[in-house]
Amino acid sequence: MLSRIGHGAISDARDGLVDLSAPLLEMASLPAIEARRGMDRVRLYLAAFDEVDRLKKENEELKQWEWRTKLLERKVAHLRSLLNAVEEPALVYATGRVIADARGPFVRSALINLGRNDGLRIGYAVINGDGLVGRTVDAGDSVARVLLLNDLNSRIPVLAGPAGVRGLALGDNSSELQLDFIPEGTAIYPGDEVYTSGSDGVLPRGLRVGVVSGTAGAYKVRPYAELNSLDAVSVLFFDAPAITRADPPTDGGGGALSAAPTSGDEAKAPSASRPVAAVSPPPVTQMQAGQ
Repeated sequence: MLSRIGHGAISDARDGLVDLSAPLLEMASLPAIEARRGMDRVRLYLAAFDEVDRLKKENEELKQWEWRTKLLERKVAHLRSLLNAVEEPALVYATGRVIADARGPFVRSALINLGRNDGLRIGYAVINGDGLVGRTVDAGDSVARVLLLNDLNSRIPVLAGPAGVRGLALGDNSSELQLDFIPEGTAIYPGDEVYTSGSDGVLPRGLRVGVVSGTAGAYKVRPYAELNSLDAVSVLFFDAPAITRADPPTDGGGGALSAAPTSGDEAKAPSASRPVAAVSPPPVTQMQAGQ
């Protein structure tokens, strides 16, 4: 009732009482604050025990998988020796960065800071940590242009699903690829993995491309690689016969390379008269084919 009067003396007295009681209230709240902190520490301590138990269980499962993997490797090695199978050659690769990209209604390409001085040639596959990105279509001494999977000129022979259904992944300048030339009556479903078939004699077999999406009659491929935000990429030095014929090694330098495609023919292979550098791929890193 007194506070409703609004007298200044009453307000001053109330403020003074609050100032005097503040240290006492703070001291009284300290035990509650410390108790709350202690409870938090106990909960974290108990959660740490649960995390340790989970990690131990996961480690045991990984040990079992490691044992199974080693057993399968021994079986595969034994079967290869019985069949006298030829080992797949290791792939040399070099890693660089995307330094520019050209995007437009009819262009999906990128420039990387690797060129003929690094052993790069026309037609080499370009990948990143997620999967296939594209292939090289032009190269200078220290810069190369990569035709991305979703470019309108991109055509990649692929295998889809567990049965390895053959098809062609076509770029249409959108975020997904068209999956065409699928035989009628084949069983592929959304979510099936798509990988390169190697039937073109340019790309290695088994490179991860993406997963099937869409419906029957309008299948698409959603690439694993995020083609709109590329950074670090690797070029696979896979000297297939088709690459050797299209880009034969000769004396001379690759020359300069423009930052944008010219005359819309970035997907065409150069003629044999074009001077290119006779550089063997540097043995910087090796990876197994199909990875």
